[in-house]
Amino acid sequence: MREHINLDSCRYRVVGAGLLVLAGIVFLPQVIRAQSQEEGTPKKDKAAETAKPAKAEKAKPAKEEEAKPQEPAPKEPATQNTRKTYETGNGTFTYGRSVETEKKKTADGEIETQRVRAPSYGGDNRVMMEREVKTRKLPDGTIEKEYVLKNPDGSDRMVPTEVIREKIRTDGKTTTIDREVLRPNYDGNWQPTRKERMTETGPESSRQTVKEVREQNETGDWKVVDREVKTEKSAERSKESRSVRQVPDASGRLADYEVRQEHTAKEGDKEITEISVHRRDPQDTDHPKFFLVERTKTEQTKSADGRTTKKSTTESDLLDGGATHNATAGAPKVTGEKVEEDVTSPDGSSRKTVTVKERGVATREMSSPSQIVQETDKNGNVRQIFIPAR
Repeated sequence: MREHINLDSCRYRVVGAGLLVLAGIVFLPQVIRAQSQEEGTPKKDKAAETAKPAKAEKAKPAKEEEAKPQEPAPKEPATQNTRKTYETGNGTFTYGRSVETEKKKTADGEIETQRVRAPSYGGDNRVMMEREVKTRKLPDGTIEKEYVLKNPDGSDRMVPTEVIREKIRTDGKTTTIDREVLRPNYDGNWQPTRKERMTETGPESSRQTVKEVREQNETGDWKVVDREVKTEKSAERSKESRSVRQVPDASGRLADYEVRQEHTAKEGDKEITEISVHRRDPQDTDHPKFFLVERTKTEQTKSADGRTTKKSTTESDLLDGGATHNATAGAPKVTGEKVEEDVTSPDGSSRKTVTVKERGVATREMSSPSQIVQETDKNGNVRQIFIPAR
């Protein structure tokens, strides 16, 4: 059960007291100044004052009437704590976990700590994973981030298992991100195991991204083991992207391995997205050919009551339930169908229903539909129910 504490009455009293104090601070100097001016001004004869015709008071300018003391903007607290719960059930068993996030402001950035709690075999709700992110902004505009991943060691202690260090530099329309992954070796010393560099150039309407991943070989040299070049173009009612991924071939040279294309266009109140993924056949080394891994077409519509519906169909040349190319396939076959319905209430809560039909491993026919119902309240807590196929 959740506890609800009504703090409205206390909040109104505190706000009222604050307003009274603020009004006293603003108007008290004016009253004192007016009294001092009256005392310093010589008094005139009452008869002379009554002899003068009464003058009508001048109307105050509108700006002066509207000018009121403004309350200072509330300061953001130095520490922010949030907690969200996630529940997943299938009608027989319910699994729950919670995510706790703590943010602390520092002189040159912030520290964000995220903890995932889940029930253990002992029945207690202990921390299963912890991630700490330290962000620093340097005077030259460079942003440094350090991610520390911690896992339990079996003795109820959280120990670091991976550290990722990241530097983000921006020069005009070019952004460079250098990332380094460190892990402890057998002696417990931290050593880099992976280095990444991602460079983005151009505006959002026409952008190119180049990503390179380096790892050490047997001789200790850093070699590129994964390279991806992605181009993106966007217009008012459409956007498209194309990425080519390269990995070493049998001779150790970089060669095209995967090509991904995506195109999105708006037609009236409907949005259509088409995604295609082609991959090199590893069984053919002399004359590499690309086969269809995925071709998905999604149609999204939104009704007047705020209901969003997505219908997607996926085709592939892969074998049933595997990642191997079906060499005898005459044409791509439908491997999955999915329908998503998302409804958002005025209070911010939402309900999403996902219905999935997939091609089975033992049979080439589509399976009976299974459903996933996800409910999210206005505070971000998630409850998920899985309804298996019958």
